[in-house]
Parts: sequence; C-alpha cells; structure tokens
Amino acid sequence: MAWLDENDAKLLKDITKDDVLSLFLFHVHPSSTIRAKLSVHMRSQKPRPKKVSAAAAQAFEVLVRGAALDVDETAWRDALGSDGNPSVADFEMYWKGLLIDKEGGVDLLGAISGLVERYPVEGEGEDGVKAGAQYIEDLNIFRDGLAVSVDPGPMVQWGDLPVPRF
Repeated sequence: MAWLDENDAKLLKDITKDDVLSLFLFHVHPSSTIRAKLSVHMRSQKPRPKKVSAAAAQAFEVLVRGAALDVDETAWRDALGSDGNPSVADFEMYWKGLLIDKEGGVDLLGAISGLVERYPVEGEGEDGVKAGAQYIEDLNIFRDGLAVSVDPGPMVQWGDLPVPRF
C-alpha cells in the first residue's frame, strides 16, 4: 500500500493554492450556491437482546424444582452474575448445558421463551427520551427552523501559510 501513498504525494505536487481556494469557495463557503448541511438521523432497526426478568427466572426455577432433576436451580445466579437481568441467550445457554441430557430437560428449555414473554423486564423494548436530544417529528418544520451558519472568517490569512520547500 506504500505505492498508494507515493501516488497521492505525486498528485499533491500539481495542486496549487488557487485550486484549494476554488474548492473551498465552491463547496464549503457559506456564500456558495451548492453548499449544503448534513443532518444525520439514525434509529436502529436491530432489536435489543431480550433479558430475563426476575419474575421469569423465579418461575423457571419453580419449574426446574418441580421436575426434580437433581440440579441446583439457583446456581445460575452465580454463574451469570446476580446483578441485573441476564440475556435470554445467556440464560438458555446456561440451562442447556445442565438440562439437555436430563429427562424432560428439552421441554423445560422450551418453556424459557414463554416465561420471558409472560414476565417481561419492565421498560424493555421502549426507547426512553434522552435529555438534551432533539427529536424531530416533522422534517419540514425542522428544516424551516435551520439558520444559515455565520461565516467564521479565515483562521489564518493565505499569506501566513507556510510555503512548501519543494
């Protein structure tokens, strides 16, 4: 890739200060007729991973205890961390390792998704309003409210710029 750097450097030798100035005036300067601002608005299409609520975990513990499968139904808390709610994928993976070889274990694993739906984590799936963020409801009203930016003026005078040595 070093040859790309050399080619770029060769191209830069042919660029003049007038080329840079004309590019700036045409594409960047506020008085340009083709200058535009960019406003990026993103909302993820990918859903957040579901979590297992405390109520769903307790209901699953009751099911495991009732199946009498010789497993510690509360050990998952230490394995997955007792703080917060584990993801459904982590919860299922943990229990799959313990129950897949046991009689009735596959049926118990199938019950996890139903319990997660029945006992959801409070506030899951809702996007909360973020402080300081501007939410755009009507794009046209938003565009009409934009002000033309003020020309900050040059940071340095063109004559103050360093002169290349080559």
